[in-house]
Amino acid sequence: MNRTTQAHEIESLRRIEEVCTRFENADPNQRDIEAFAEGFTGDERGALIEELVALDAELRQQDREPSGFSGSSKFTEQNQSLLGAVPSGFLNTNFQNLLDLDKKAEPSSPRYHIGPSIGVGGIGEVYRVFDTFGQRSLALKTIHRRFLSDESAISRFRREGLLTGTLQHPGIPPVYDHGTLDDGTPYFSMKLVEGQTFQEIIKSRGTGADQLGHLIDIFENVVQTIAYAHSQNVVHRDLKPHNIMVGQFGEVQVMDWGLAKRLGDDSVCGNASPSPSTVGTNNGSIAVRITDGASPVDSDVANGMTPHDSDLTTAGDIVGTPGYMSPEQARGEINSVDTRADVFALGAILFQILFGRLPFQHDSRIEVIEKTKQGNLATARKMLDERQEDPELVALCRHCLDPVAANRPADAAAVAEVIGEYLTGMERRLRQAEIERSQSEVRSVESRKRQRWIIGLTSALAAVAIASSIVVSFQWRKAEKAAVAESIARDDAEKDAAATNEINQFLNEILSSGLPERSGPNVTLREVIDQALPDIDGKFSQRPRVEGTIRRTLGESYRWLGEQEKSETQFRLALEAFEKSPSVDELEILETKDRLAGVLRSRGDDADLAESKQLRTEVLMRTRELCGDADPLTIIAMNNLGTVLIELNELDAAQKLFRDALAQLDSIPDTVPSERTPLIINIADIDRIQGKWDAAEATYLKLINDPDTTIRDRETALVQLGEMLYWAERYDASIRYLQEAVRVREEFYGALNRLTLSAMRKLSRALNAAGRYEEQIPLLEDSLARHTEAEWVAATSVCEARSLMANALIGLGREQEAVQYMRETLELIHRERGVDHDYAVKVQEQLDNFLARDMPGNSQEAENPQKVENSQ
Repeated sequence: MNRTTQAHEIESLRRIEEVCTRFENADPNQRDIEAFAEGFTGDERGALIEELVALDAELRQQDREPSGFSGSSKFTEQNQSLLGAVPSGFLNTNFQNLLDLDKKAEPSSPRYHIGPSIGVGGIGEVYRVFDTFGQRSLALKTIHRRFLSDESAISRFRREGLLTGTLQHPGIPPVYDHGTLDDGTPYFSMKLVEGQTFQEIIKSRGTGADQLGHLIDIFENVVQTIAYAHSQNVVHRDLKPHNIMVGQFGEVQVMDWGLAKRLGDDSVCGNASPSPSTVGTNNGSIAVRITDGASPVDSDVANGMTPHDSDLTTAGDIVGTPGYMSPEQARGEINSVDTRADVFALGAILFQILFGRLPFQHDSRIEVIEKTKQGNLATARKMLDERQEDPELVALCRHCLDPVAANRPADAAAVAEVIGEYLTGMERRLRQAEIERSQSEVRSVESRKRQRWIIGLTSALAAVAIASSIVVSFQWRKAEKAAVAESIARDDAEKDAAATNEINQFLNEILSSGLPERSGPNVTLREVIDQALPDIDGKFSQRPRVEGTIRRTLGESYRWLGEQEKSETQFRLALEAFEKSPSVDELEILETKDRLAGVLRSRGDDADLAESKQLRTEVLMRTRELCGDADPLTIIAMNNLGTVLIELNELDAAQKLFRDALAQLDSIPDTVPSERTPLIINIADIDRIQGKWDAAEATYLKLINDPDTTIRDRETALVQLGEMLYWAERYDASIRYLQEAVRVREEFYGALNRLTLSAMRKLSRALNAAGRYEEQIPLLEDSLARHTEAEWVAATSVCEARSLMANALIGLGREQEAVQYMRETLELIHRERGVDHDYAVKVQEQLDNFLARDMPGNSQEAENPQKVENSQ
């Protein structure tokens, strides 16, 4: 064909397409085929009428209108003479079948209860059905009735079902059955996928790395699915977001294999498609007839859009969808199409993910085909060159969209490898960024009087500060930042500088005493702090503010070393010092009282809890007077008082505080979601305590799966959910969440952190209750080794781990070892806490019950020795 003829045909196709578009958009009562064909003559008129006839039938079928040519279309039976203008070579539609569509019954089958249509394409339609044999809902695809006399269409339809059925992969909907309906219409049934098309998800995308990550996760699933197909020598040839379904639970399915081709086999889907409407000779024909691009639940079709609206597949010599098809497909080089054609389509999808549009924008299908033929991707390449973000994805996209097939990745497996490396790197970067952000968040709000202290003891006190923030929930120091800055501004500059220098000098002396050359290589943080205490007494009697600041810092250090009594002493001495200083800001005093209340709360004695409640009530009332209701400090004070009320079982009062705090927080502009999380966790804890486990579980799971949840809040939710499921006797689920909690805490806080070891003990308890002793033993051995290595660990924590080990040994029948463990545990707790300590009594009862298991009346204890520990 010469260029003049080809240009003439392209112009003719453009005119036909414009008329079809106007016909689709016209009011149903104004769709007069004869009127729309006015002005066209000869072969061009015949091609247009054939297009309009088929299009009218499709529009009627989608709108569920009568299909006969009467009424709204004004195409009455006497107008059938118009078809005389259509050369026989163009008639790929059985006109009488179109006229008879309204006379035929809905499809029926003895096996399937056929429900509504959920997708319509060029030659096929998909129904939701109920399989009476398998007692399940499926999708059933049939051929359009107007193609029942078209053997090539039927052959293609059947091959689609057979080919799809040979592809066994989670990303490809399985085909269950082939056959014919009662009226002889061929069908095949397959998995019903309910959800959204990838096209819908891309259209509704937001901004930010999290949105891109979600889309790339879906894309990776698609690439892996196509890689499998390529390994089976199958090429899809019509990849696009419309043909990708994302189910309600995140499952990704690549649909519509109607144009698929098995390499080396000419008898495949797509090579025997219905004769297209064309303009020109057979040698130079350009296919414009849209055939079968609807996926089984194609949302565009289901929403009333026509095949033209949704850019469905162009069949014939040109196989594929404009915008996604490769240059070799656009040129009609069917025999040269291989896996690299799918790679080009993957590149187009990736481009759409990155930019929200196709490489070709605002062009008609004909123009897109022409540009694709020529490999004219200048605009797309320019956009890729200008994008600074995600260089790995940009490079991959450019590689896939290379106009020359030989220059593209060989197949989808090569694409999958690059995407996998990108996702692994992105996950690593995001995790590290979250850790750094959280740690920076804690460090950045330290008052300048403690900056030298933090620098000197980074490895120890960073973990202290992070762990503290979980109990305090919002991190008092973060919210205090503005208030402290205001306080410092009021201080006399010279006195302030002198006080700061004095604190720094004292802390430098403490740190110097801990250097290995002075104290030996095994000096611990506890030893360094213990050595500092005598030097404080009397040294700062004339400078009480300096003394108060130092003692408060030491009190916090002792608290997270597990030395609650020493911590309490330092906080009380800090308050005494602050009371003597007229220059100290009252907010510093309130913060110190709150920390003292936290120590008392953690001890849990009745008298301690009562004083903790009194202190935090005072802190809340005074903070509200100083700062107002809608202030971060007030909200923190409300939250912290609520945690004490939970310990006192004043649950209604605690819940009201948390909900009021949430309401106040929401009234503050620019509140970030993570600031709400601690309050939400505390409300969920109340639900858990009150037995509202479903509500609590839903809240925990939402926090765990929310990408905006910080690492600290996520691990807290994991632990709380794991514990709740343990008490609900859902042990396997409890173990799963506690294992994840151990992993997160270990990564974030470190292997020897008290919170990490606490999670390990909780996990061990769940394993014991589930009877999974073989898993419990190595976990406990690791846990006990860490307890021994960690300097801060309280004796009660070690005893709990040892008691769990005894139960595991009993479960495995290693009774002598278990008895030895319990006796050693008793010796330890007696030595560290005395014979009357609560834990000493419990361990003694555990040992007594075990030794008495063979005595009459004690069979239950013998059968279930672990229940003693479970009650602890």
